[in-house]
Amino acid sequence: MEKIYFYLPTKVFFEKGGIEKYLPQIKNYGNKFLIVSGRNFIFRSGLFERIKNILEKERIEFSHFSNVKPEPDTENVEEGVEFCKKEGCDCIVAIGGGSAIDVGKAIALRSKNSGRIENYFGEKEYENEPLPVIAIPTTCGTGSEVTRYSVLVYRKENTKKTIISDRIIPKVAILDSSVLDTLPESLVAATGMDAFSHSAESFLSVKKDKLSEIFSIESLKILWEFLPSAVKGDDESKEKVFFSSLLAGFAINKTGTIIVHGIGYSLTVKYGIHHGTANALLLPYVFKYLYKNGYREEIERLGNIFGKVENIKNFVKKLGLPVRLKDIGVKEDDIDELVKLSKTGCERALKNMKIKEIDFREILISAF
Repeated sequence: MEKIYFYLPTKVFFEKGGIEKYLPQIKNYGNKFLIVSGRNFIFRSGLFERIKNILEKERIEFSHFSNVKPEPDTENVEEGVEFCKKEGCDCIVAIGGGSAIDVGKAIALRSKNSGRIENYFGEKEYENEPLPVIAIPTTCGTGSEVTRYSVLVYRKENTKKTIISDRIIPKVAILDSSVLDTLPESLVAATGMDAFSHSAESFLSVKKDKLSEIFSIESLKILWEFLPSAVKGDDESKEKVFFSSLLAGFAINKTGTIIVHGIGYSLTVKYGIHHGTANALLLPYVFKYLYKNGYREEIERLGNIFGKVENIKNFVKKLGLPVRLKDIGVKEDDIDELVKLSKTGCERALKNMKIKEIDFREILISAF
């Protein structure tokens, strides 16, 4: 049997109502905590009051950086670092989707190390241990609560770049499905498809092994069966989709993603399209291309779950998400720029693939 390497230092709590039960344990990781979140959902949903009441009851001191952008960039991180240092915080509590958790990880790293956050893109060594991170995901698709990645927009190159290190994996992840009660249907769909993309891309990565395959296949099975009913508001289905996103996080922590994410970055940076929505739109066209270019056996294995590749497009459409580039405002004249942005966005992804030459134009024209 092939060798397997699996490392996950995260203490994972998956339980409805788990925030009240497990959040008090954060006092084991610091003295003053920086809550890192977005600007809207945490307040609109009542989650901030809920968190605040727990921390005050436990006499846990905290400050709140609530300025994470939907697609955070390096400047957003530096703003958070300055706030963290000013407030004297020594532990990060990242609450939200992938954006908030990724920014939390980056603040944790930069608060203890010099330079700017872009100096740490890729797999770099750095002198000091980052601040510990506690992650509380509030969407069905991030997986960031158990991964060694922090993905940020880098305006200088007009793309997304990734910090990769075992040292930024959260110490604790609390997955409490009650936070999904007020998540809009559109975000259940988009973030669920992000998890779907994580699992599918992990399965096609050259870095996969038997263990990561188990996570990715099980995640895909759950999503294929329960994501449609989760989008319609069924609580049990939403909890299952939440669990599938955790499994997908386990998978990509080992394997990384491939070109669906890399091409998707171009749509997010240029058009502001939600990350999961971009992945959902591109997935069937990338699969169709890969089926003809070296991945027939792997995609046929995945077909045991969803059948023909065309079924993915129908699945995405039924979720209420766009299935053509035209649907999100892309013009034919934009294709050249998208090809260029995709090549930049896929530099890291190609290292995870068994083919190294991709005709991005063919994929994008097909998706148009």
